[in-house]
Amino acid sequence: EEDMKHQLRLQYDGYHFSERMTDVYNPFSLLKAFDNLAIRDFWFQTGTPSYLLRLLNHCEENMNELVGKYYDAQEFVDYKADVEKPLPMIYQSGYLTIKGYDRDVRQFLLDFPNDEVTKGFISLLSADYFKSKENASSVVAQMALALKRGDPDRYRELLTAFLAGIPYSARRHENEREQERYFQYTVYLIMRLMSVYTVYHEKQTSQGRADFVIETPKYVYIFEYKLDRPAVEAIEQIERKGYAREYGHDSRPVYRIGCTFSSETGTVSDWVCEE
Repeated sequence: EEDMKHQLRLQYDGYHFSERMTDVYNPFSLLKAFDNLAIRDFWFQTGTPSYLLRLLNHCEENMNELVGKYYDAQEFVDYKADVEKPLPMIYQSGYLTIKGYDRDVRQFLLDFPNDEVTKGFISLLSADYFKSKENASSVVAQMALALKRGDPDRYRELLTAFLAGIPYSARRHENEREQERYFQYTVYLIMRLMSVYTVYHEKQTSQGRADFVIETPKYVYIFEYKLDRPAVEAIEQIERKGYAREYGHDSRPVYRIGCTFSSETGTVSDWVCEE
């Protein structure tokens, strides 16, 4: 019973509408789950948010540059649909919610409410962004399974193949800054999808922040990504910044992974994995 409550909480809970941080479930999805006696992604049966995709396509900011940030209330409670400022529409549509409140500066942290919304919305964003022949959600589910089984090499193979299948026209950017933004967003979308299947963090340490940390019941993976640089530099950064230090007494094996993307080929060009 407790395990089922936990699953329902991850899938449908997580909405907050004030600084009091009172948890609210999605009532439609929760009632559908009870009626079907199954945990599924019910909310997206009500319609596809194509208007939000159009807003984001005309916006200069990517989704990773909008979420996980603190805002004044007036920045996201305005109902006006604005191509230049899509945040209010995304919040009012229920794809983002309040996840924290800083009383000192009176600002709200916005992020996805639960697994149902994360998977559904990120899947739509990924399909629209990557234009890959392969379904991003399906590939990421296989990646998560590989990591749960302690097989980072299989993860690398899946990631490499998926990125290689993205058309050149979808990733073409003329300057180095835009190339970096493309790969940052690529990793963000993949890792947010991964969070539906396992636990991920953007770990902040006293000396910096690891790109991503994936925790499974049996393994821990610390990822550091580079663009057109040797993967060994990523490993050296993990060691130098002490990203693995907090797992020193963890009984699980800890993998340190340096992954390099090539701006020329658009996929993984170098990889170092150390336990």
